[in-house]
Amino acid sequence: MTPQHTETKLGTKLSAMRFPVRWGEMDALGHVNNASYLRYFEESRILWSESLGLRLDGTGEGMILLKASVTYKRQVSYPADIDIDLIAGDVGRTSFQLVNTLTITGEAAPAAIGEFVIVWFDYRTNKPQPVPAALRAVLEGKASAL
Repeated sequence: MTPQHTETKLGTKLSAMRFPVRWGEMDALGHVNNASYLRYFEESRILWSESLGLRLDGTGEGMILLKASVTYKRQVSYPADIDIDLIAGDVGRTSFQLVNTLTITGEAAPAAIGEFVIVWFDYRTNKPQPVPAALRAVLEGKASAL
């Protein structure tokens, strides 16, 4: 069986932030533990969501994570600062893709790339809902705020 690889269409850069690598994020092999990358990416998504005023309390309608994938390109070790960019990917009817790049400050190529599928979700009915037009406009680069 041949593995299927899909190409992510990158769109609008939604946010950029810098984090310091903390000593406790390293593992026994002397580099940042793989779980820490997911935390960095989550923090990026949460801060962006909060900047838009999106609900994060699991009530009403909001986002729910469907899929997370990380490609590790190179090791990151303490001490370092890392730059996390959040970029919009494909937008569907009830879901959209967010892509994070993690780059060691001062370097050109990413050390890791995270790809996430987010579903717009109604927590009352426990069912996906269409991505709101205002959020779709932000993701498609047609608006900067809701």
